[in-house]
Amino acid sequence: MNILIPHSWLLEYLETKAPPKKLAECLSLCGPSFESVNRVGADWIYDIEVTTNRVDLMSVMGIAREAAAILPQFGIKARFKPPVLPEITKSSQFKINLTDSNRLCQRIMAVVIDNINLGPSPEKIRRRLEATGMRALNNTIDVTNYVMREIGQPTHVFDYDRLKSKQLILRLSKPGEKIVSLENKSYKLPGGDIVIDDGSGEIIDLPGIIGTANSVITPKTKRALLFLETNDPIKMRQTSMTLGIRTDAATLNEKGVDPELAPIALKRAVQLIKELTGGQVASRVYDIYHKPLKTKTINTPLQLIKERLGIDISNKKITSILAPLGLKSQSQSKDKLLIAIPSWRHKDINISEDIVEEVARIYGYHRLPSEIMATPIPTNYPDENFVLEHQIKTWLAGMGLMELYTNSLINQPLAKMSQFKVTDHLKIKNALSADWLYLRRSLIPSHWQAIKNNPDGKLQFFEIAHVYHPKKNALPQEELQLIISSNQDYLSLKGIVEALLNKLHLEFTFQPQPNQWAKITLGKKTLGEIKTLDQNWVAVLSLKPLLQLSRRYPRYQAISKHPAIIEDLTFTLSEQTYIAPVIATIKKADRLIQQVRLAKVFKPANGAGRHNYTFTLTYQSRRQSLKTTEIAPVRKKIVSRLANKYAAQLVGKI
Repeated sequence: MNILIPHSWLLEYLETKAPPKKLAECLSLCGPSFESVNRVGADWIYDIEVTTNRVDLMSVMGIAREAAAILPQFGIKARFKPPVLPEITKSSQFKINLTDSNRLCQRIMAVVIDNINLGPSPEKIRRRLEATGMRALNNTIDVTNYVMREIGQPTHVFDYDRLKSKQLILRLSKPGEKIVSLENKSYKLPGGDIVIDDGSGEIIDLPGIIGTANSVITPKTKRALLFLETNDPIKMRQTSMTLGIRTDAATLNEKGVDPELAPIALKRAVQLIKELTGGQVASRVYDIYHKPLKTKTINTPLQLIKERLGIDISNKKITSILAPLGLKSQSQSKDKLLIAIPSWRHKDINISEDIVEEVARIYGYHRLPSEIMATPIPTNYPDENFVLEHQIKTWLAGMGLMELYTNSLINQPLAKMSQFKVTDHLKIKNALSADWLYLRRSLIPSHWQAIKNNPDGKLQFFEIAHVYHPKKNALPQEELQLIISSNQDYLSLKGIVEALLNKLHLEFTFQPQPNQWAKITLGKKTLGEIKTLDQNWVAVLSLKPLLQLSRRYPRYQAISKHPAIIEDLTFTLSEQTYIAPVIATIKKADRLIQQVRLAKVFKPANGAGRHNYTFTLTYQSRRQSLKTTEIAPVRKKIVSRLANKYAAQLVGKI
């Protein structure tokens, strides 16, 4: 997430003389990335990229605290100026009934402010809001946006007089309930969303995301209910993404705002509303805090920090780095620090290594020694062969195939098309779409869909990707597969597979199986299979054993000095006969047979019955030149074996 912050606003929480560009340079080296620093009028505007885990930096106060910790590392004096806010003078004039019986929010705070005079905000407020990308509306609504950007806690104001029952009941929405947002857009809720009900069943707010038109401040408003809550990040994300409402408040809330910010934000908002509108507090301060944060400490060995950083850093230096970040440390012993984690870092600092990271980044990664490893850099990975994997892709692309990248997540219809039950797939709990519901166990359905979506023309695809097989009480087993798919015939696909395996120098065989498919084997090991799916053909091979068994170069075999004898033999065979076993039988007949190739197929006019198959045979000896008299007994052996095994008949005479 990127936020925009004016330099003048930052200086209200940061005491430093660092010029804007120097400040941005230092913080980019050790903290959030300052994407740009632009002069706008008399001010400078920072465009800052904040990582998702650092919601505490999505505010002026958060950036100021970070700057106060980083700038001294560069010899620049800096001090964080925490907000000094007056206590709220309580009243019993007006009341509101807040109910959160299901504990949907961690913390809720509210207060009524009377005698509000609506009007435009001062130029300073308007200018700062517009500089940060927000619209200035009026002096009450502007305060909520101003406090959200300054403190980092989203806030909201209701028109108190429009709350007829003076009740705010937090509950989960029912499927199909509707709201009209303050922008007059209608939304149908999917159900299970956190909403605020006025007690009559009418929804008056979608808390943490967007207000509704039926409770928003109007030009006639004289009395406002200032309201803020610490929301369930998961619920916020689900509702915001489902409805497509991406407000700044939703972006903050889905990342988990610090509940200890609530009283600070409330006091600051009350201070500004009183100052800008002349309003006065007219109720007690309501504060429902279901699960107060407990003190969290981390025991960190000093030696761990020194080993990980590769430097001999003093204990005093470590303590001085952590203190400005709010990480209060005390020596538990000579070798360990007991570090108390502040509320705004409760979510992202959990183990000793997180403390090491904080020391490293504030000290400066650029200051850590850059030393080459004393031992050789590993280049061999026993279970991987990335070079050969890339070569396979290059070969297949050279054969005219197109590489596909299909999604590892599939929908239910595609899961049903695999050879596994839908219930045997891993299901995604927080799926963003029904199309991304299961982790696939087969690549075939995705390629079937690709072919179906491209009905015209000759299609030949390939892909190398993982499939995921569930394992009980463990992460899924990932299997790397190669798939080749085609809308052409079996022989076309088989030829591609043969060409690839020949390039890998594998002595493979195709073993025909029932139901129009074949196993691809290497000795007793199965490498993959070819099968048909809805008139299309696919070959699926398990890639890791393929890479492990393959050879980069062929085995050297000296070329015979003696000439070969080449002849054609034509046999009549049933059209149901698989030719690969026939070729294998011929080759096994004698050692003199060096090569057998199917040359031609002659089909009868009606296309049925027995076909004539012409095989080209190469005979060669390594010891001597062959004579026709030496070939004759080999030929008779071939004819005899094919006749006995396949009822084959030789066309012509021996």
